[in-house]
Amino acid sequence: MQVDEEVSRYFPAAQIDEIPEDLSKPLHIFGVSAEQRRKGYDKCVAYTEIWNAADTDAGRRAVLDAYKASGDVDDNAFKVLNMFLNEEFNRLPLAEIEYAMDQLGLTDENNGMLSDVEKDSLDRNGYVNLGPLLDADQLQKMRRSFDAAIEEEGASPINAEKKGIGRVVDTVVKPMNRDGLLDPIFMDPRLLAAVRHILGVHLKCIGSNYHCALPGYGHQGIHADFMWGVKGAPQVVNAVWLIDEFTEDNGATRIVPGSHLSGIHPSGHLVNGEPRDLNAPIEGEIKVIGSAGSCFVYNAHCWHGGTQNCTNKLRRAQHAFFSRSIRPSSTNVPAVIDKELYERLGRVERAVLDIE
Repeated sequence: MQVDEEVSRYFPAAQIDEIPEDLSKPLHIFGVSAEQRRKGYDKCVAYTEIWNAADTDAGRRAVLDAYKASGDVDDNAFKVLNMFLNEEFNRLPLAEIEYAMDQLGLTDENNGMLSDVEKDSLDRNGYVNLGPLLDADQLQKMRRSFDAAIEEEGASPINAEKKGIGRVVDTVVKPMNRDGLLDPIFMDPRLLAAVRHILGVHLKCIGSNYHCALPGYGHQGIHADFMWGVKGAPQVVNAVWLIDEFTEDNGATRIVPGSHLSGIHPSGHLVNGEPRDLNAPIEGEIKVIGSAGSCFVYNAHCWHGGTQNCTNKLRRAQHAFFSRSIRPSSTNVPAVIDKELYERLGRVERAVLDIE
């Protein structure tokens, strides 16, 4: 199929030489055997049971220690859960993010940044579309910056993901953000108000990845952005910035409204007695559609996943990932942040990124 240069320049980063002739044909469903699904289910259920056995970290620590003492221990489960209960992952004193939230006018939950309808959607559905927060000039500059980064570094191993996806990790702390073009991705006040509504004042940005589904690609199995099901206090929030319009056909995210309230991870869920087929549609799921420049924020315990891009155009998106301050970060920001960019940032921005 003949493609625009805009699309073909993404081929090396997306690990492909061409796009499919039939863009709607589901060629790129990622297969998982019944045995793999069962193993994943058992692991997810074990993690979920330990985490949800208490509603404080001290209580979870006691449950985890009892689990270890029982002798019937999955060493990896203990290692992972132990890591998540290690508060050393919070690099800064909590007073720093408290200062930042005060400077941003977000200390008080009733800060006026979000409407009651928007807060209700976050609580009940688990997501909200904050509408267009980037203008046409910002979007055009971002597209140029992302496209250049894809050509320069998109094919490097650190950026490699699934076939058909152009990706660049840690965008907001790389030299490409020396001019501040990408600061809104993690610092927009309405975005932070939504994150604060879900997580409370003690939050941090733990990752920022650019993600572009090429024509014929983009399908993901349904998942949540945490390894197990969580009841009670949410631990993570994700934001998707729509660098291109999201439509019904171009690979928009699918999400299951209210699934964050179940305390169940899709990998730990049975359907007719068998672990769920994560590739299959789910009753009640919707697609997130919206204009370019919009920001879609969701409680990352919601069940969600990308869909196949059935158009002949790119579908660009920029993600910003947040967690509670005491949880591990997906990015070791001090190790990867550009020196010039670091020197440009102020105390508030550094606090949101949890860097000294």
